[in-house]
Amino acid sequence: PPQCASWRICFTNDHKCGKFCRDDAQEFYSSHVPEPPQNWIPDVTMLRRMMQRGQDSNGNPWPPPLDRELCNTMGFDGGTTDDSNGRLIQQAPILAKPLVMKDDEHQKGPKIMCMIYTMQDAHATRIRAIRETWAGGCDGFLAFSTQSDPRIPAISISHEGKEDYSNMWQKIRSMWKFVASHYLHEFDFFFIGGDDLYVLPQNLRHYLGSLEGSPHDTPHFVGRRFKGSSYFYSGGAGYSLSQKALRQFMTVVDEPKCFAHAKTPMEDVIIAKCLLQELGLKFQDTRDDQGRERFHPFAPGHHLTWKPPKKGDYDWYEDYNEEWGVKLGTECCAPDSVSFHYIKKQATVRHVHALLYMCPPK
Repeated sequence: PPQCASWRICFTNDHKCGKFCRDDAQEFYSSHVPEPPQNWIPDVTMLRRMMQRGQDSNGNPWPPPLDRELCNTMGFDGGTTDDSNGRLIQQAPILAKPLVMKDDEHQKGPKIMCMIYTMQDAHATRIRAIRETWAGGCDGFLAFSTQSDPRIPAISISHEGKEDYSNMWQKIRSMWKFVASHYLHEFDFFFIGGDDLYVLPQNLRHYLGSLEGSPHDTPHFVGRRFKGSSYFYSGGAGYSLSQKALRQFMTVVDEPKCFAHAKTPMEDVIIAKCLLQELGLKFQDTRDDQGRERFHPFAPGHHLTWKPPKKGDYDWYEDYNEEWGVKLGTECCAPDSVSFHYIKKQATVRHVHALLYMCPPK
């Protein structure tokens, strides 16, 4: 249709341009989804190899090229004004290190496995957008879903209790146990987040590589610091465990003191209680030397425009950051930021990706 000639239409919720916008379920499932064998262990390095090669298994360019139109101002609904995400990226500025480094530069940093929790109905939309943008920047990538799909790769594994947001802790526990069983010695760090997270993998690798000690011997647990009733790292912004931290976690993961059977959506609070309080891991400040944050619980534009509440009004974000404060405007976010949360529209994923990796600075 004529209206399916601009990426702006892809930002609207009820568009009929799924093929153009690369979020059409019928097209995504037009090819057969192979049934994985019993006890299947996914090849989590598949996307990384494709990105390094520059093509997929069929010889098509990988990742799929982005349209230069995505470099233009794109508001929340695709309009030509109020692109706060773009303004933060360009004005802070957020500087993304290349997803594929020249020669052996990439090997100087630690190997990272990225884990995303999701549902089958997001495979053709959010997961596809992640897969076609930043996922190949991780040395390993695996989506944990309600249906297995080796093409992504995504796997469905069982966990205690029902598949529901209110039971998120049990899903996260099962993810960590699966990864520790099958990939522990293949990677130095493991990063986990949801399917509305945008990650800058090379920035993440560079930051994790700056931490003291070997990830095999030092139990690092890092993310965006929050303090509610206790200290924890924001699950929305994603957090990372070193190989040593994951090994230590596995020694207590099934014990009552680490809430083995708890049913709660607050997985970030629970894992922090286990790792910080029971295992004694260090709660680390992950800001840069100017006090700007690297892990972000909101989208870029939200951080750019966030303001403290009026006197007497409550704001959970202000409350959770009261101990160390929140920097405002373009000072919110470090140039080497590693993640942004609440990137829910797949068109926004591609717009942000284009601004970071393709478009000339404005």
